[in-house]
Amino acid sequence: MINFLEAIGAVAGLLGAFLLATHTNVSRYGWIAFLLANLALIGFAIGIERYWLLAQQVGFTATSLLGLSRSGLLPFSRKRWKAVSITKRRRNFSEPSHTGRL
Repeated sequence: MINFLEAIGAVAGLLGAFLLATHTNVSRYGWIAFLLANLALIGFAIGIERYWLLAQQVGFTATSLLGLSRSGLLPFSRKRWKAVSITKRRRNFSEPSHTGRL
């Protein structure tokens, strides 16, 4: 079982990296692959009693969930991130765009 978790974690991690690197319409599905890799490697870390690896994978799981949320793959978060993105693009033109001399 340990070897299986290690293999799934490695393959899913590579698939996730490949999908994100292609920067195409399917790139966002790389976050699902990363989440699968994180879960497999959490099981692997527990199985081999490596708790710093476990801590790292828990952190990576948080970033995978953030990626899933920002990509719109989690239905409840799609509107929230879109609103944040639009708000950040707006600019207050009453303030100067820079301070000091150029």
